[in-house]
Amino acid sequence: RVNVMLRIAFVAPFGLGKKATVWARTLPLARALVAKDCHASVIIPPWDTPEDAGKAWMDEGVEVINVGLRGGLPFVVARMVGEARRLRPDIVHIVKPRAHAGLLQWLFWNFRSGSRPRLVLDVDDWEQAWAPIAGYAPPMAAFLAWQEMWGYRHADGITAASGWLVHKARSLAPHTPCLYLPNGVAPTEAQALHRPRAFDPGRPRTVLWFTRFVEVEPEWMAACWQALHALDPDLHLLVAGAPLQPGRDHAFRRAMGRDDPSITWLGYVPSDALPDLYARSDCAIFPAASTPLNLAKCSVKVATTLLAGTPVVASAVGEQARYGAGGAARLVDAEASPAAFARAVIEHLARPEERLRQVKIAREQLLTRYNWSRLTTDLLTFYRLLAG
Repeated sequence: RVNVMLRIAFVAPFGLGKKATVWARTLPLARALVAKDCHASVIIPPWDTPEDAGKAWMDEGVEVINVGLRGGLPFVVARMVGEARRLRPDIVHIVKPRAHAGLLQWLFWNFRSGSRPRLVLDVDDWEQAWAPIAGYAPPMAAFLAWQEMWGYRHADGITAASGWLVHKARSLAPHTPCLYLPNGVAPTEAQALHRPRAFDPGRPRTVLWFTRFVEVEPEWMAACWQALHALDPDLHLLVAGAPLQPGRDHAFRRAMGRDDPSITWLGYVPSDALPDLYARSDCAIFPAASTPLNLAKCSVKVATTLLAGTPVVASAVGEQARYGAGGAARLVDAEASPAAFARAVIEHLARPEERLRQVKIAREQLLTRYNWSRLTTDLLTFYRLLAG
């Protein structure tokens, strides 16, 4: 089957809204597969982008199919199953073992004919770690936890976005092949993200903090900001991101000073506004506690920030340590205190030559090791191994 075109159907749990997985991971993978002469489709239940319901389009050769939402969950899943069968794929790649995608995985595993299609599960988070943050009711949290555990144990193969998730997959399903598949970048993104920094002698040094308000506790971040401000009273902080659970940012605003003129709370920043945001920032920070949630994820924002040419200071936690390895980022010990993290930021800001060297290393590393085309070569080899 080496020269036979593979047909792959990705099955998503949500649409192309603020949740990043489908547009930042699934679609780039599908596009890169099409570039390697595969047929790739993405089946979406667009409950979070209802304006897309019933619509289909081509995205760089990828067939994007948004099923209708009428009738509720059973009918939506039935439409997804119908689309997957119509496509006659060799591989059905489940995007997260939860909700609509997890239900389709259950149906295909229990009712498929023979060994076709092969079922591959893609994991880029430890979903159970999000349950208390998302505020799910106990029955919903229990169901999603069951889906996750069942999903790991009922797949022909698993792709995992982090080393932590690879270890989890091998512990839960030791006989299931597993591929480490981190989030990647495309060379075209580097040009799209970059804006030259205008020299402004009157502008204070500016630090960008991307957050979903889950990476560290409010008290930790408040202590870090106090230490930063003590070391550089003129420093300005840009806070970019929206909480998964509305209102979760309130504790951070209270702890850090909701009326502090040195902090600008930006909220959710759309992708087309990122280049200008990067151009305003002298460096970006990614503090993170060593928790299952942070160890499991593979942050797209860390990769895109490095690719944009913005120097990064990050906790050496999970995939952040891999992205920042070899001098691509200033890595801070995972157990560092808020004051120690703040000192690392100020030291980094004081070393412009080091920051320039870091930017060069980061881009070279991302465009080689994390290039979507190279990552998809590994994925295609994995698919062919499973397809036989």
